[in-house]
Amino acid sequence: MTKNEQIADNRVVSNVTNLLETVIDGGYCIGCGACAAISSSPLKMQLDEYGKFQATIDQLVDRSAVTNSVQSVCPFSNTSLNEDQISQPLFSNSCKYHDKIGYHLATYAGYVLENGFRDRGSSGGMGTWIVSNLLSQGLVDGVIHVHQRHPSKSDPRLFSYQLSTTTQQVHNGAKSRYYPVEMSEVIQLIRERPGNYAIVGIPCFIKAVRLLMRQDEVLAERIKFCLALVCGHLKSMRFAEMFAWQAGIAPGNLLTIDFRKKLPGADANRYGVEVTGIQQDGQIATHVMPVRELYGTDWGLGFFKYKACDYCDDVVGETADVTVGDAWLPQYVKDSKGTNVVVVRHPAIKQMIERAMSAEQLKLDQISADEVSQSQKSGFQHRREGLAYRLHLTDLKGQWRPQKRVQPKANHLNKTLQERQLLRVALAADSHVAFKGAVDAGEFSLFKQRLDPLVQRYQQLYIKQPLWKRAVRWIKRLLLNLFVA
Repeated sequence: MTKNEQIADNRVVSNVTNLLETVIDGGYCIGCGACAAISSSPLKMQLDEYGKFQATIDQLVDRSAVTNSVQSVCPFSNTSLNEDQISQPLFSNSCKYHDKIGYHLATYAGYVLENGFRDRGSSGGMGTWIVSNLLSQGLVDGVIHVHQRHPSKSDPRLFSYQLSTTTQQVHNGAKSRYYPVEMSEVIQLIRERPGNYAIVGIPCFIKAVRLLMRQDEVLAERIKFCLALVCGHLKSMRFAEMFAWQAGIAPGNLLTIDFRKKLPGADANRYGVEVTGIQQDGQIATHVMPVRELYGTDWGLGFFKYKACDYCDDVVGETADVTVGDAWLPQYVKDSKGTNVVVVRHPAIKQMIERAMSAEQLKLDQISADEVSQSQKSGFQHRREGLAYRLHLTDLKGQWRPQKRVQPKANHLNKTLQERQLLRVALAADSHVAFKGAVDAGEFSLFKQRLDPLVQRYQQLYIKQPLWKRAVRWIKRLLLNLFVA
């Protein structure tokens, strides 16, 4: 090895070591696969013992062949750009800026009227409609998004990123997937297969795609559109297994799951879960269960959450050309068929939507950026005010953590809200360990037994609110119900 080659190899080793010692060892890897997607990357993606994708060293790769920084494409590295730095050159010329939803050209709430998109989707069908039309109108040759897959003993995954090149394939990939996936395989597919692509992902994944595009000319040329899904947080594989186990399908025997089964006549946020798998008697069965009747489904509890999600400040995919989520607003939530919020940042997508509205293919109301942020109120509270407190606690311990646009502070939260944040962190961390212990013992009750004390403490924080606050909340709910009735 020449002196220059030795210097280059040392830089790569330092680059990888820094990522390992900060993001990965610190527990902040979200498992997106961006670092493993770099050509000749020394990293690969593997499922850990808790059912989360994590980056690990690939001993078979020649590290001297790596020319790009693995840190600069990681969405939780301090070497990579933040959401504002990525989105400003992309959208500032044509869009307005909002302190919560970022840049926006147009903002809507509504649903698709045509071809059963709404019926097949988790909500209003807008996400699938947008990428289907990008494909059918020739704006892209393929859509990269998450599909169901058949699990096996060697590969137990229920979902993975795949390529759709027909509208029927796109339709088959509809629905929300609260499940870990990684992108390194499909990123390589884009490199190997010439064409124009749209890619769909949660905010941190789209951020990672944008970072990859900044250092890879092929990806920058071929990825034409990025669509983000509003995100509460990413779940491990155990989230799906928790649902199935309560229906009598033990971990390892789950075959398919629909996380958002619409229940006729119920509010949009009172959906069901449908699982299919092998029961104890060896028979394959399907069960549909209202989500409110299942243990561990309160999103605020954060069961099976990746640690990285508690250090993210992007709720609505600020680096994406268009973002789609649920319209959790009082005027829409009563509709069991589902309603989307849509944040458009790309002129071509805005034109496509406006033409479809004129043709009565879409039923969309123009809403304000403030209303979009209000539709995700809990998410923003957790990722802004809550995040500031969690950053403060991490800094007090002298531990490394990702640099965020939110500044650390503590005195903005009262004691109850501070304890709520502490319990959310504890519940997320303990859920991984508790479920593994329950699986090893073959007893779901052990999972519940370990977490119940924390769950009860968490729930008591809401019960202990002053009487006048509870009365105000009750009156607000009453008025909202009257308003939308």
